[in-house]
Amino acid sequence: MAKKILPKRSIRDPNILRLLKMMLPYRKWIYAAAAALAVTAGTSSIIAMLLGKLTDMGFYDHNPNVIYWAPAALLGIALLHGSSTFLSGYCLQAVSQSVMIDLREMMIGNVLYWPESVFQKYSTGKIISKFLYEASNALSGASGLLTLIIRDVLQIAALMCLLIYQDWKLTAVTLVMAPLIAVILRWVSRRMRQYTKMMQGTIGEMSASLFQLFDAHKVVKIYGAQEFEKRKFSAVSEKFKRLNLMQQKVAGAGTPLIQLVTMGAVAVVLVVALLQAQAGRLTMGQFTTYLAALLLLMPAIRHLSGLNGSLAKMGAAADSIFDMLSEPLERETGSRQLSSCRGDIEFRGVSLRYGPEARGALEDFSLKVKPGEKIALVGPSGAGKSTVINLIPRFWEPDSGSILIDGVDVRDYTLRSLRSQIALVSQEVVIFDDTIAANIAYGRPDASMDEIRRAAQAAFLTDLIEELPEGLLTRVGEAGSKLSGGQRQRISIARALLKNAPILLLDEATSALDTDSEKYIESSLERLMGGRTVFVVAHRLSTIRDADRIVVLDKGRICETGTHEQLLALGGLYAHLYNIQFKDGIGVAAAAG
Repeated sequence: MAKKILPKRSIRDPNILRLLKMMLPYRKWIYAAAAALAVTAGTSSIIAMLLGKLTDMGFYDHNPNVIYWAPAALLGIALLHGSSTFLSGYCLQAVSQSVMIDLREMMIGNVLYWPESVFQKYSTGKIISKFLYEASNALSGASGLLTLIIRDVLQIAALMCLLIYQDWKLTAVTLVMAPLIAVILRWVSRRMRQYTKMMQGTIGEMSASLFQLFDAHKVVKIYGAQEFEKRKFSAVSEKFKRLNLMQQKVAGAGTPLIQLVTMGAVAVVLVVALLQAQAGRLTMGQFTTYLAALLLLMPAIRHLSGLNGSLAKMGAAADSIFDMLSEPLERETGSRQLSSCRGDIEFRGVSLRYGPEARGALEDFSLKVKPGEKIALVGPSGAGKSTVINLIPRFWEPDSGSILIDGVDVRDYTLRSLRSQIALVSQEVVIFDDTIAANIAYGRPDASMDEIRRAAQAAFLTDLIEELPEGLLTRVGEAGSKLSGGQRQRISIARALLKNAPILLLDEATSALDTDSEKYIESSLERLMGGRTVFVVAHRLSTIRDADRIVVLDKGRICETGTHEQLLALGGLYAHLYNIQFKDGIGVAAAAG
């Protein structure tokens, strides 16, 4: 495995600073934590001085009062140290959790306004990993960073002042080892940054794999691919384990190396101190104070040795999160409000490619649609039918050309007002883990139960609702897992019925319905389509015979336009698709996919 060394991290890193600035609104908690950490750091120096005084006064001066005040002082210091440690930890955790909420709200606020092009860049698992794993990593790193900076820096400063005060010559001998410690810390930091970045990517892979397996569990079972998927997941897990062990190896090697160097310094100090004591220039109490301060200094140095590792984890997580937050949002190009829409729609020379290397999804597409007209879009798979549907509510923006509604370019309308005039029923049925009523009224929280009930009735959901003990208030499970495919589709149709928008987009709206349900749904859709401008994409050509116009697409271009009878008489692509689908009386859904 090639070892890519990542850029050096420091607290001045822009994304780390950006993360730390998010803590400023909670500065009162930070001030309280800083005060508590200062007390925690100060108690270390007090303990060292107390041990020195205890040695001289108790063992050499034989002061009888030592036996009373020494235990009380030690217990008091321990209580003070423990209380300040608890308070600082609680305050910093409060800051960390508050900022985590802010950060996740920023993330979800951006994700909800992403254009389709950005959604295609990320897998579901990677997005979930950013919300759960990386946001937590970034904020726990920030909390730990504040602890290290405030407590350990103050503790080191206080103990160093005590050491210099006690014996500056011994302190100078000790500091000879500092450059060697710095070299070790730099080595640990570089390796930690490398493995942290790689581990984050692996977590994303693992999350994506789990989500895909959950969604595809039926396909996995029917094709007997359990062992294959298990091996794939095991490979990712093994990769994460390997990276984790490599990271632990680096961290584990760094700590004993620093301890070894530090103990070397202690050994040298011990020799020099013994020589001074034998010459009468150092008392036992002074030596005890010095040695205690030096030993208390070691954990603080060891904690700071983990600073680079914390910065690496925090920086990598912050980079990932802020990269996601920097993704472009849907462009709000217009300011006009679209209300009382007539449903007059026109495409003028619209072209769209889904990527620079991709074939054009639409090429010079022009079409005028009158208010209340029903347009059916037909063609082979990949002809551009769903692209037309997605362009109307501006899910995608055309590369060239324009789309007009009621004579105004859709880019001049606000996105919210434009979409408020459009209802969509898609082949990809979206059902939320909520009640049937909440799913039908999604987007219309002010709808009354009577309105919801009428929409459900129009979508032929009455029998289903009456069978359920809680009726409309029955929860349907994740993605509507407690319902059949046809029931889920009927709920999405009821949702469109309740919205009552003047423009209706039906993208394979009856594809998930059984024959009996489809018969009733088509009747309800006929009532729904009355007086509305409708675009219909359907596999089953029998469902679009009564369209005002059928637009036949092939390779992103219009190749035929007319009524069902006109196109059959023409004997072109539509007639070919129709004849294949109804050959020998059998409907082949894929023929017009």
